[in-house]
Amino acid sequence: MLKATGIVVSFVIGIVLVLVVILSIDSDSQQTSGDKLSQEDVEKGLDLQKNGGDGTYIVNLTSGKFEGKTKGQVLSDTNCAPDEDNISRCHNDIALADSNKEITVINPHNMQKNRCLTPGETVQISRNEDDKVAIELME
Repeated sequence: MLKATGIVVSFVIGIVLVLVVILSIDSDSQQTSGDKLSQEDVEKGLDLQKNGGDGTYIVNLTSGKFEGKTKGQVLSDTNCAPDEDNISRCHNDIALADSNKEITVINPHNMQKNRCLTPGETVQISRNEDDKVAIELME
């Protein structure tokens, strides 16, 4: 009986440890998952046909974090197929200048009117008055 109780206690402790590890891994992944806004939330109130027209794009931060205003270098521009309204939702990886971290954004814009971000170019990253991420062209 005592041996069986010890086995059950060991089993329960093992399960608890596994759950703690799983929850801590999930917590870490949530910290790097961006703003947790849906694409629809980010696009609400924007004129997507004009997004980027003034050199500033409102984007969806899907991965990574940044503080304040920072510069970055565009690493990639992918998944730019337009929808029926000619809106592309390009995916951009951006290396942050003030750290060795990267962010990933989805940039909704009409490529026929406003160009994509170009790998290698420097951009300014900040938040606008609605706390949405803004990418400003520097060049």
